Amino acid sequence: MARLDVFSRVLQLVCNVFDSYSAVLFLPDQGGEGCRLAASFSLGDGVRQGMTLAPGQGLVGWIVRERKPLLVGNFDQKRGVLGYYSGKGEAEIRAFLGVPLEGVTGALCLDSKKVHSFGDKDQKILGEFARLVSALYLERDSLAEGHAEARICQCLRQLTDLPRMHPKWHAYLGELLDQVSRATGFSHCFLAVRDDPSCCFSVEGVSKVLFSPSQPAPAGFPLGGGMIGWVFKNDAPVYSQEADTTALRLFGAQASAPVFKTVICQPVRFSRRTRAVLVLASQETATLGDLHKDFARAVADQLAMFLENLHLKARLARHKA
Repeated sequence: MARLDVFSRVLQLVCNVFDSYSAVLFLPDQGGEGCRLAASFSLGDGVRQGMTLAPGQGLVGWIVRERKPLLVGNFDQKRGVLGYYSGKGEAEIRAFLGVPLEGVTGALCLDSKKVHSFGDKDQKILGEFARLVSALYLERDSLAEGHAEARICQCLRQLTDLPRMHPKWHAYLGELLDQVSRATGFSHCFLAVRDDPSCCFSVEGVSKVLFSPSQPAPAGFPLGGGMIGWVFKNDAPVYSQEADTTALRLFGAQASAPVFKTVICQPVRFSRRTRAVLVLASQETATLGDLHKDFARAVADQLAMFLENLHLKARLARHKA
């Protein structure tokens, strides 16, 4: 069962135990400093799925910032805002109860359309549910890290056999990028290759469609432009994990690429310079730790060896000719 399904089941149980109208769970927003509504269960359809809260914003934001429970027996919108309902849904709420998570930036909250629906005993019981949710969330992180490490280790073992199985460049590159995408969960993996005579770089071997058919990619991008151009210029990697648009920064001003929230740009070096850039990009806020950075460096080293062998073979062929 997926993690969010587990949380939804827990919230359904919470709603039944407390006879509440809605139960909502806020967890850390990986793309910012606040929290996002990760799961909910409600008798209505007014909950704003996926909404985010800044620290201190509304009653839930206060719980997260102060790390204290909050019980409001007679809810008055003039003195507080929930913020997780759309339209006029919040106007019908008359009671609210929320508790902070343990060891996690977040909150578990209940509300009701009846005045004085919750008491001190309910607060203690909800605190136990919050501890359960915190444990599930923290266990998820450790399990996910273990699964990711296993996938990446398996991928590295498979990559060592690729040159023998796919000696031709395009077949080799396509299979490598597909395997890297599956191992990391990054939707888009491709190689940016420099062309010094034209002072541009081009894109090769995309694991997933990168540019819109109505706005195809230009033949080349300026070698010093965008995030990729910076890597070529400085011979150094770039790791970006932000919530804003990075598509324009990847290619410069000529891009019609999707919006990416997590990006790895790893230089591929041989003959004492950066000849290409391995790019891993995700449209979602993805995990970006030392494991992924080390993996990108290892894959770049594999690519460098393959490209250098091709370069040496081409030189040898010209010498024989």
